[in-house]
Amino acid sequence: MITEHPITTSVTKLTDEAAGHNARARAYALRHTVKTDNLIPATVSYQSQGRLLLVGPEDRIRRAASLLPVGVKPTLLVTEPVHDAEAADLEAIFDATASLAALTLREPSLTGYLGQFQLTGLNGQGERIELAAICFPQQTAAVSEQPRFDLVADLGRAPLFALERPPVGYLHLADDEGLAEQLAELCALTGIFDKPRYFRQGPEACAFTARGVPGCSRCLDVCPTDALKPINGRIQIDPHLCQGFGSCATACPTGAIAYHQPDANTSGDYQFRLLKHYREAGGDAPQLLIAADNERERVEVELASLPANWLPVWVEESASLGIESWFAALAYGASAVRIALGDDAPASVRALVERELASAAVLLAGAGLAADRIALFNADAEIDESFSAQPAVALLDKPLKGEKRENLFAAFDALWQANEGSREPLAVPHGAPYGSVELKEAGCTLCMGCVAVCPSRALHAVGHTPGLNFIEQDCIQCGMCEKACPEQAIVLTPRLQPVPEVRRAVQSLKAEEAACCIRCGKPFAPASLIRRIQQKLAGHSHFQNEAAARLLMCEECRVKDVFTALAADPAAQLKI
Repeated sequence: MITEHPITTSVTKLTDEAAGHNARARAYALRHTVKTDNLIPATVSYQSQGRLLLVGPEDRIRRAASLLPVGVKPTLLVTEPVHDAEAADLEAIFDATASLAALTLREPSLTGYLGQFQLTGLNGQGERIELAAICFPQQTAAVSEQPRFDLVADLGRAPLFALERPPVGYLHLADDEGLAEQLAELCALTGIFDKPRYFRQGPEACAFTARGVPGCSRCLDVCPTDALKPINGRIQIDPHLCQGFGSCATACPTGAIAYHQPDANTSGDYQFRLLKHYREAGGDAPQLLIAADNERERVEVELASLPANWLPVWVEESASLGIESWFAALAYGASAVRIALGDDAPASVRALVERELASAAVLLAGAGLAADRIALFNADAEIDESFSAQPAVALLDKPLKGEKRENLFAAFDALWQANEGSREPLAVPHGAPYGSVELKEAGCTLCMGCVAVCPSRALHAVGHTPGLNFIEQDCIQCGMCEKACPEQAIVLTPRLQPVPEVRRAVQSLKAEEAACCIRCGKPFAPASLIRRIQQKLAGHSHFQNEAAARLLMCEECRVKDVFTALAADPAAQLKI
């Protein structure tokens, strides 16, 4: 006979009692925390008349044409040799589609989205032509804009869109399995459709380029839909191609691109209130799970097998909330944060989240916390006891409402202070937007080329006297200062200074005596720079006498002096 030990029985009862408290607290929190998402979000519209283009080998596109819903009249474009000349139904499908003419073009190129697809290719004479203009000549004559295809079914070996997520209205059909059903779904995209405009932009904060110097391109590297393009030195987002993955906003270090469905501050406010309600209802050690709405069914099944202290936060896309939201959740009182990514998440999005998690692990360690406080969600790997002993302490009494970087450091500083974190600089992963700059002081001429391109004002002038100041917290390691320096006197140093006062402090990298204008007395340049210019131009015929003296004047007095001399001796103008 096995007798249960009284201590074990007592612990089990306590555990069951705590689980019951957490279950009631979770139910209360989820019921009483209302989302305040955009009630009338900005939208983007598509308009489709159902003009379908079938592209690929002639046997496959004719087979597809024979399976289309009644009433759909496609355009057939042959771009490859017959796929299967021995197919048993080959004669039947050619007979069934005999009324449909098939055009032929080489080297096809496809652009666009639902209602606005444009395909060009080379004809027999080697000329690149636009296919829709040939297929719909009456429309070309009636309107000023070129006609477009609304839908594209691509049956070629290699997709015409080599993207992780092709645009809405395009379908690549690698084989004929379920062909009729997939074509029916595609053809149903006829009419006017609206979708949210997922992002907002603040170009003034963008660090992509300045004065022709290339800088940050983190957003371009992570978009799975190719919706972002650099145009005239600015990042432009095509809202029709954007599918709202949020990876660009998460990757952007300055907040120049921000998710807007909802925005980060609205999501942060919801997290704050959810955790607050859970604590008020007596819940312990809440673990926050960020998951996409389209994964809800799967995630809810997995949540059912986990303890009741798991609180789901449903968002449009998991990657739309980045490191600043994760750290804010811990500062709001979460014991842990998990991010659920589905198996079908684009590789670029998954890679971005993993890079952000690597940075988060370094910051967590610097704040005196275990690196696994923030991680990807894996229901099978979660251990019930992992965070049950971790007290859920709310370190902030109101939700953060600042800019992206401001919110991250506010949350980090609260955690660092509460846990007596490290005081030594943290070695962040390569490419992370945190760091310092080292100045080779002897080589610096204080030309201020670095200040002119710095997008975040991390590098800035001292004021009226020559000098270069730096604030580490504002540096995003875009590299523009390093590239713009003509003397190669700047070197980037990836790191994170965990001590808030040091990280926010204004550091003097270099300061010099000012050269003052000999006419008005205004300081106008570093004295060492003027001396160097005088030395270099000492023997130059154009910089003698009055011209040499002008080197010691500010820009305004220099112009006045030139015109004063010309006014006194007009004939001297002929000698210029």
